Amino acid sequence: MKQYLLAALLLASCGKSGPPDIKVSDTWARETVAGQSATAAYMTIANDGAGDDRLVSVAAPAPAMAMLHSSESSGGIARMREMGTGVAIPAGGRIEFKPGGSHVMVTGLGAPLKPGQSLKLTLRFEKSGERPIDVPVTSAAGPGN
Repeated sequence: MKQYLLAALLLASCGKSGPPDIKVSDTWARETVAGQSATAAYMTIANDGAGDDRLVSVAAPAPAMAMLHSSESSGGIARMREMGTGVAIPAGGRIEFKPGGSHVMVTGLGAPLKPGQSLKLTLRFEKSGERPIDVPVTSAAGPGN
């Protein structure tokens, strides 16, 4: 009986995954105009590690606030909703935050954002901890336009 228990424990330990390896790339945020106090930020998050992770929240310096949002279209009506439980980033996986889909909604901006500036955000991961990033501000049409 002890041999079976030992074998089961050894097999269970072989199935353990390693740590996640999170990489953030292709970051950008839309410029804003006078009187506009919100923008969207986009990025790609890749997990090159052997363990799953989860983006649980995003923060922006006060007075701004940042939230994870998803966009959906149904019957010609677009709706945004907050992703309260965050976003799973599986081992070997990649998540794209892009226009018309998941994005970081930043509200409460104190001044307009212009191309060439950057927006500071802090990504909070369940296992990988906090990652401060500088998000370049581009024209409303996106990078390269």
